[in-house]
Amino acid sequence: MPDAANMFDKLAQSRQKAKATPEPAPEDPPKKRQRKATGKRSDPNYIQVGAYIPIELNKQVKRRLIDTDQDFSDLVAELLEQWVQRTGD
Repeated sequence: MPDAANMFDKLAQSRQKAKATPEPAPEDPPKKRQRKATGKRSDPNYIQVGAYIPIELNKQVKRRLIDTDQDFSDLVAELLEQWVQRTGD
């Protein structure tokens, strides 16, 4: 059975060698997108909001949006505008 002190000496020596080995230079950071940011996400006139709705309602809405080729954000904005007009200022 190897001597415990000898095992620790070997471990310490290997750690010293690892420290003496220079670390590789860090890689260049990944390049950013080359295209211009477009869409509602980058438009300062829009804000992202969230809401909890029933799962089945969400499925029905998604199906109809696909059938009518309409955007969910546009639908929500349209419905909220109608609500604001209906309830007055």
